[in-house]
Amino acid sequence: MKLAGKVLKYYSRVIAECIPLFVTAGLLSVFSAGILQNEHLYEMSKVLSSLVIPVFMGYKAGTMCGGEVGGLAGTLAASVVVMAEPASAMILSVMVGSMAGFLCKRGLDRVKNWIPSGFEMLFSNLYLASLGLLAGGAAYVFVIPEAEWLLGFLGNGLSLMIDRGIIPFISFVVEPLKIVFFNNWINHGIFLPLGLEQLKTQGSSILFLLETNPGPGFGVLLAYTLVYRNMRKSMVSSLIIQSLGGIHEVYFPYILSDIRLLAGAIAGSIAGNYCFMVTGSGLLGPASPGSIITILIMADKKHWFGIVMGILISAAVSCLLSCLILLGKREKSFIDKEKEQKGEEMPMKRMEHARVYFVCDAGMGSSAMASALFKKRLRLEGLSGVEVFHVSADRIPADADAVVCQKDFARFLTGIHIPCFTVDNLTDMSGYKELLNWLMGGG
Repeated sequence: MKLAGKVLKYYSRVIAECIPLFVTAGLLSVFSAGILQNEHLYEMSKVLSSLVIPVFMGYKAGTMCGGEVGGLAGTLAASVVVMAEPASAMILSVMVGSMAGFLCKRGLDRVKNWIPSGFEMLFSNLYLASLGLLAGGAAYVFVIPEAEWLLGFLGNGLSLMIDRGIIPFISFVVEPLKIVFFNNWINHGIFLPLGLEQLKTQGSSILFLLETNPGPGFGVLLAYTLVYRNMRKSMVSSLIIQSLGGIHEVYFPYILSDIRLLAGAIAGSIAGNYCFMVTGSGLLGPASPGSIITILIMADKKHWFGIVMGILISAAVSCLLSCLILLGKREKSFIDKEKEQKGEEMPMKRMEHARVYFVCDAGMGSSAMASALFKKRLRLEGLSGVEVFHVSADRIPADADAVVCQKDFARFLTGIHIPCFTVDNLTDMSGYKELLNWLMGGG
């Protein structure tokens, strides 16, 4: 199970690096079909999807396994796959790129001491070229047939779920995995590649909506806003971040603090998915992040009504059920941290320099927004010697002085030997008292 999790995380990380290209291809499809109606834009979208993106994915996979040299070998291997089997190139390019990058790096490290002086460049270039082509050839002979069968099996299973009307109930799996921070794995590792295959036959895909729908999380946050009046001011920013910013991690802590609210999120998600299915709604490409804005941008105009209705219905169902749950237990579940902090003095001694890294699963969602907000807080506090970054959990550099993550995500950070500050919500600046105290010399 651990191995499968690592493989899926690696695969989703490669795809996450390519998300801007996927979004670009989707935007070109939208513009060519509706706004501009230009054939050349449509051709550009096809070239991006069928050639540029798979090759770039091979390069990124090779780079992760073998550095820059491995990236070049991965590019060559992915190019062979694209020319041989464009239908399954998305998945295969990551596989062969990783293999070529790993073998290229390890092979060169082993034989570099045996290369005669003056022949280093010649040998390296020949080795890189031959290894990349051999990796692509091996994939053509041994991997492509199995990949075709797998894609066919998954595609048939997906079609069966849609025909039988059971695709909405995938929320029983998606929502529980989301709140334990597997949302990027699900979206980038599973729904995205399958959705791209569905695009080729249907022109749009409902799979791009199953995880990115902001409605269920919005409903949970709205329920807290309605039930707990003292939280309304802080909840407004969370509602905006969730729906317009597309950072779904902001509602995870609220469900984790009362797991019964997961029922509200699941019910809302099922209702929204059912609306998407009945109205035949889908996106022309992945929406990243899962914001209402990016979702509508990536949708054909004829699908706007169904998508908006699905989001609103999922938010309404989630909010109604969450309100019933919260009203059954009215006592305050979250401490008003801002009031708690107001009367306390911060130490006046400041650290001269510190490198603080905000961490989340992909390093591009909640951690990016939290780092930007924290930089503003540092300016207000007068701390000028602190550098703030955002990274994924597996990319924390050795020069980091401290890391910050959500409390429930901390268990994924292993082997950390520097201060790790945890908060209930990365985007709630009222929870950073301990970190600020440490930066000011009180830790």
